[in-house]
Amino acid sequence: MELSFIVIDDSELDCFVARKIIELTDKSIPVKTYQNGRDVINQIRADFDKRDMPLSIILLDLRMPVMNGFQFVDEFEKFPLDIKRKYQIHILSSSKNTNDLYRISTYDTVISLIEKPFTREKLMALLTKIKTQG
Repeated sequence: MELSFIVIDDSELDCFVARKIIELTDKSIPVKTYQNGRDVINQIRADFDKRDMPLSIILLDLRMPVMNGFQFVDEFEKFPLDIKRKYQIHILSSSKNTNDLYRISTYDTVISLIEKPFTREKLMALLTKIKTQG
């Protein structure tokens, strides 16, 4: 299965770490990083007509300026189903706030919550989960 990763986090360090972990685990997986969700929403709109896109795994932080993770998911859920199928959203956050955790669970398009820090072991578990889902 062909994959790509999109990391959305306002922390340049967290973006760098996630990119390096993915690249060191599998150099064939493309990785793009963004500091805010608005840029990714705009990119998804620009890519509407692309047919042969690999499944894009979005690692999304919750707490960011410009557009936070919740606002991103709210916008993402407005896309047509055939667009949403090209992406999987996995929240990558250190939030322990029970309201945040509950709210995450209410979104159909959020697949999982991965607790920071992101590690190679967490990436491997995620890749295994994705590959077994087909």
